[in-house]
Parts: sequence; structure tokens; C-alpha cells
Amino acid sequence: MTQWTDSNRPRPPENPRRVIGGFKFKRKQGSAELPWTAAPLLEAIAAETDPDDFSEGWSYALSGQCVSFPCTAGRVDASVQGRASRPYAVSLKFAQWSPDEWDKVVQALAAEAVFSARFLVGEMPEAVGPILLGLGMRFGLVPGKPGTKATSDPVISCTCGLAQPCKHVVAVAHLLAERIETEPLVLFLLRGMAIERLLERIQESRTLATRGESHAHPLPAAATDAALEPRLESALADFWRPGTRLHDLESRPRLTHAPHAILRRLGASPLGGRFPLVGLLATIYDTMRENASQLRDRDRGPLSSDSPEK
Repeated sequence: MTQWTDSNRPRPPENPRRVIGGFKFKRKQGSAELPWTAAPLLEAIAAETDPDDFSEGWSYALSGQCVSFPCTAGRVDASVQGRASRPYAVSLKFAQWSPDEWDKVVQALAAEAVFSARFLVGEMPEAVGPILLGLGMRFGLVPGKPGTKATSDPVISCTCGLAQPCKHVVAVAHLLAERIETEPLVLFLLRGMAIERLLERIQESRTLATRGESHAHPLPAAATDAALEPRLESALADFWRPGTRLHDLESRPRLTHAPHAILRRLGASPLGGRFPLVGLLATIYDTMRENASQLRDRDRGPLSSDSPEK
């Protein structure tokens, strides 16, 4: 409820305006025992924030005062509802690696097959941090120097007008720390590259190192057939006449491929156990393919020229 001063001017409510369906900090341990990927940023922000503001920002995160929380390449642009009528815009801009730095990162990660295997299941090996730190990067993988200067990492800002870091930034930092804990590969996104693209580049680098450039960048089968097509000028008379070209596609021979190519490329699993993980996965893939083929053939049903038309 809006409160009024003696001069009949409204003053902000004592508590922040309630948000329905906001992003909440759900970690049961609070901010304690965060992994190495998430702890440095939150600890650095806590060191630069007034204790009362940090405590209130944590309360904001717990109660879901964050209205939006998008993570994109190199930045987090969130909105946090406080006591004002409209949410405040909070921005965390992270230092992005240059193309040359990304080349060094990809080469270093491609040198170890275990990294690709762990990345595929959403895990971040702890050995990645020291390896990237040894590359002489301007900024390491894990950000930990928040501030308002251009050299900060991340550069923080909020439209509330208070000293930074403010409680609204603290709320967003808690959500980001929780996001990094559950999805540690988001750190690569904050440095400027999506994990899907990073995995593609790692695979290309490994293929290039083992099989050469021609295998690292294969052309699709359709692209190699372009030279066989007639020129448009010689086909003007038949341009609007349907032909059988689509039927020809069904009769093309299937391309040969190596079975379990991804498993072969990743190599032996670093996980222990009674049975080799790679062999178990290969068996599962073969079983799934066989069952899928049986379901496909069953749905098609028997084809017979003697069957009556329906």
C-alpha cells in the first residue's frame, strides 16, 4: 500500500513490489560451497557491496524479484523489481575473448579428448581452468573482477542510480552463480561463444590434426552434384514442366559412414566401471536403431499387388 508523507507526497513502500513468476534463487545451501566456476564472481561482488545491500539483494533473489534473466554472448541483461513502479535494468558485460584467443582456446581444448566428452554431458573439468590460464589470456575463464570501469570483468550497471554494486546487481549475481553451477559451460557463452559452436570448432581442430584439412571440412553430398546440373539457359523450354527429379533422389545410393563415429572420435571414457562405457553406449545405439527399423517396417505394413484398394 502506498504511504504518504505530511506534504501529501507519496513515498516508496517499505518492501519491494511483489513479482509473480519471477526468477528465484533456489539453492538449498545458499551461497556457501559454490563450485570453482561460480564462487569467484559472487565472492568478488560481496567484497565490493555494503553488507546490508548484499543481504537485501540476496533476499531479492530468494523471493523472485528478478523479472527477466537472459544470458547472451558476453552479457547478462536482467530486470529486477524493487520499490519503484517499474523494474530496474541490470547489466553485466563480460570481457570477450578475441578471435586469436579463441583459436588458442580451441587448440588447447582439442588436445584432450576427455574435454569434449565431458562437455557433451554438460560438465566442466576442473583442469580446464589452469590450462586456459596458462595460455596468457587477458581474462581467464571465470570472471572475478566486477566494477564500473571499462577494464572490469564484468562491467556492472543498474538504472537505480545507487552506488555499485547495488542490491539489484547482487540479486542477479546470485541467479547467475546458480546458473553457472548447474550449467558451467555458460562461461564460454559469457566469453563470447555458444557451446554448440565451441564443440564444432573442437571437433574440426581434432579432425584437422588427425586426418587433414579435407576431412575437417567435408562438403555435403548435394553440393558436389551442383556441377552435374544443366545451366538454366538450356532448360528454359522445360522450366515449367514437372519431371522425375525428386524420384531420382530416392534412388541415390546411400553414403558409406563409419559406425559410432562420435564414440570413436571421443576415445576411451575417463569414467571407471565394471563395463567399458563406450561399448555399452555402442550397444545401446545399435539396439535403438534396430528397434526403430522394426517399428518403421511394422507401420508400413506388407505391400502386395494382390491387396484390394481401399
